[in-house]
Amino acid sequence: MTPRVLSLRLLAALFVSLLLHAAMISGTWLRVSEMTAAQPPLEARLASPPAPIPAPPAVKPAPRPRAAARRTVSPRPTVPPVATAAAPLAFPPEPEPPEAADETAEIPAPEAVSPPIAEVPPVPQTPAPAPLKSLPKKGRIAYTMYFGVDGFTVGKTVQSWEVGAGGYKLGSVSETTGIVELFRSQRHIYLSEGKLTARGLQPEKFFMSRTRRGQTEAAQARFDWEAGTITLGRVPAQRGAPLSADTQDIVSFMYHLALSPPAVGRIRLPITNGSRFETFDLDVLDEEQIETPLGMLKTLPVKQVPRPGAESVEIWLAIEYRYLPVKIRFFDREGNPMGEQIVNEIRISDE
Repeated sequence: MTPRVLSLRLLAALFVSLLLHAAMISGTWLRVSEMTAAQPPLEARLASPPAPIPAPPAVKPAPRPRAAARRTVSPRPTVPPVATAAAPLAFPPEPEPPEAADETAEIPAPEAVSPPIAEVPPVPQTPAPAPLKSLPKKGRIAYTMYFGVDGFTVGKTVQSWEVGAGGYKLGSVSETTGIVELFRSQRHIYLSEGKLTARGLQPEKFFMSRTRRGQTEAAQARFDWEAGTITLGRVPAQRGAPLSADTQDIVSFMYHLALSPPAVGRIRLPITNGSRFETFDLDVLDEEQIETPLGMLKTLPVKQVPRPGAESVEIWLAIEYRYLPVKIRFFDREGNPMGEQIVNEIRISDE
């Protein structure tokens, strides 16, 4: 076979191959156009898959876990009301168990606490012979808390009490408000309960709780007047110490002074905040007129003598309101005013 004939055959084969490819391609185009034309029925078929998709509603167990999640969230809102409603006049059940721990922890600590207490002879300093003034049977004092002196509002405090049947219950709840609440939320609860004697208030138990940025620490004090001992400290572990006459807690001492307003001069008073037991040197100053939302009030200022490296406090007792505390100022360790709370409402009842 000549090369020319061979080349002609190859050309013919190539031409036939091109025709076959063209036919295949055109056939494919035809099929594609047929598919697009037949798409509506396919869409009808596609609508059927959504029908099985509803079947996953059987996966409704998913909402059930959500309901469980709601159950875990629901208890949280109940916490704030319990803290605010029960705080003034009811002790939480938690402080009770530590009493067993108190007895075991009593032995080591008296040595650490007794030195400062040993040097405290408050008995001669308390002029109790004079008859006590009356304290309203029920009362409530609301305060506005300020940062610094004449600073901006940072929170509120409510103190409430009940007196009856020879005993008293006293509570104080302080919490931040406004912008401060968003960034530095805090809540302080102080509870005091005891007897009303001829010498004034005699605390039997005291509880303190401080919540800062979601963390709470608590302390309590138990006064055993017959044994002459006090058990105090943070709730997990406590210690014992000798109990001096006329000892008060950080809240009761203000109302103790209201029952028996001291004369101008200096007095000494043992006071506990639940975790520490110290003796306050208090200077009773001359009467002072102060401005409050209730108007100008005549008051008896009582200022703690500052100690190096320790915070201190000053209170103003309203003479026209049965010597109730209407203003409290706090000083830092350098003696600078760091905040104060001023009365904005007083409610009392003798019924």
